[in-house]
Amino acid sequence: MSRVFQILILLVGWVSFSLAFSVVPPTPQLATTSSTRLFMSDQERSRTTKKGVTTIEKDKVESQAEQKKNKEEMWRVVLHNDEVHTFNYVIRSLCKVVGTLDRKASFEICVQTHGVGKATVTKTWKKQAEQFCLGLQRQGLTVSISPDEDFDGGHAGGGL
Repeated sequence: MSRVFQILILLVGWVSFSLAFSVVPPTPQLATTSSTRLFMSDQERSRTTKKGVTTIEKDKVESQAEQKKNKEEMWRVVLHNDEVHTFNYVIRSLCKVVGTLDRKASFEICVQTHGVGKATVTKTWKKQAEQFCLGLQRQGLTVSISPDEDFDGGHAGGGL
């Protein structure tokens, strides 16, 4: 009797093991109503519309970071004239540090700096302006930054 019982246990174990790792295709189901009931809070219930569609409205709240970003003013990187560096050196330095400048734009900034005494290299947010300023100063150029509101207009900077 125990031998038959052992065979029966092995057979049941093998069937359950094979069913656990077999892939059974899903059976097609007809559209039926679900017996599951969902409960909504009063707030969710007030936002429902016809046919069970729920409209969720997201509150428009600006974070402090977004407000600060909107209020952040632009800064200008100003190149000052010196009689030490050649045009070629200044052009190469401007192109190297400020990646958005090509040789032609850098040349025009050099000409304006030489003629007027100073010229705006670029206009950007403060942190980026500080990085450009330090990079150009490392190249040995005379550079400063100033808020854009200090300028009356033009590339040379007007009021400065």
